[in-house]
Amino acid sequence: MKIAYILPIDVAKYDGVLNKVTSQVEAWEKLGNEVIVYLITQHSDFDLQKSSLAPLVAKNVVEFYKVRKLGFFPIELCRDWFGLQNIYTVVLNNVEKFAPDVVYTRSTLYQPFLKNLGKKFKLVLEVNTDMGSEYRLQATQSLKYFFRYIYFLTTNRHLLKKVSGLASVTYDISNSFDKIPKGVFPNSINIYNYNINILKNKIKHSIFFIGSPGMPWHGVDILIELAEQLNEVDFDIVGVEESDFPYAPKNVKLHGYLNKREYLGLIEKASATIASLAFYRNNMNEACPLKVREYLACSKPVILPYRDTAFEQKGYPEWVLKLPNSREGILASTDAIKTFLNKCNSFKITKDEVEKYVHVDNIEKDRLAFFKSITEVI
Repeated sequence: MKIAYILPIDVAKYDGVLNKVTSQVEAWEKLGNEVIVYLITQHSDFDLQKSSLAPLVAKNVVEFYKVRKLGFFPIELCRDWFGLQNIYTVVLNNVEKFAPDVVYTRSTLYQPFLKNLGKKFKLVLEVNTDMGSEYRLQATQSLKYFFRYIYFLTTNRHLLKKVSGLASVTYDISNSFDKIPKGVFPNSINIYNYNINILKNKIKHSIFFIGSPGMPWHGVDILIELAEQLNEVDFDIVGVEESDFPYAPKNVKLHGYLNKREYLGLIEKASATIASLAFYRNNMNEACPLKVREYLACSKPVILPYRDTAFEQKGYPEWVLKLPNSREGILASTDAIKTFLNKCNSFKITKDEVEKYVHVDNIEKDRLAFFKSITEVI
């Protein structure tokens, strides 16, 4: 098959997503498919050779498109709505020249560009979250997020009208849609791109977390509270600045943004890792975050305050600790966490064991079969 991957993204902010895209595309190519990634971003000066997209850039399968903005005012989006020449017109014309069997894109806000893609090609949308709950949760954080939520409310009813299929990352998300072909494909990663030393017999336990600012469902505030109760445990938190939580206790280190090489060094030293702690804030009980795929690729035990789709499919091993999906439940679980941390040195988590849960090959083979079924629908 020929697959066009439409990727509108902030390349400076979401390297984890770029890593996932690279793993997906490489898996598709390995199975004999031809892929072009149409990268749409506002960062014209970003060095893609230093990003996780570098392997695809080196193979010349990434096309770069710059989106113009005036502050947070989306110039190109407005031109798209008014039918004026814009960067999305250029992308659409180049996709037409490629003539793909399937066009694939991640969940995003509706715009006429998507409708035009869906008119001309089999368009498959990857749905990663409950967008309505997520945008509503962020709407109070800034004027930009408020207007994004209003835009979502007024346009989202058009999103699925020209979509041929949905690839959801969880069963809960998939079950929220009907009357459209769909499949469930948990987030995956190439676990063999992660090679770190497994440090055992640590005297003091530590827990590692990757977060991002402005995302309440990450629950960093709850993690800070948990650290106050577990003052004998060190916490390394990446992606969040000290200024965001000046009241954090001494056993918490807020590292801010780190690149992959830098944060892998912290994962290497960790006794265990922990996933997002507040998915309940955007009405989610099931998820499969990319950060957890990275934890697993590093063969690290994981603390999960929700249901993870990969483990729902394959079962929960002893090196995963499940916690309640609520602030109260998490903060009441300190004894369980201490017991789990004391077991971490005894866990022998191999790549072979992790592979069945999150490795890219099997999951992407299933996704390609779904694409094939979409192309056969008249």
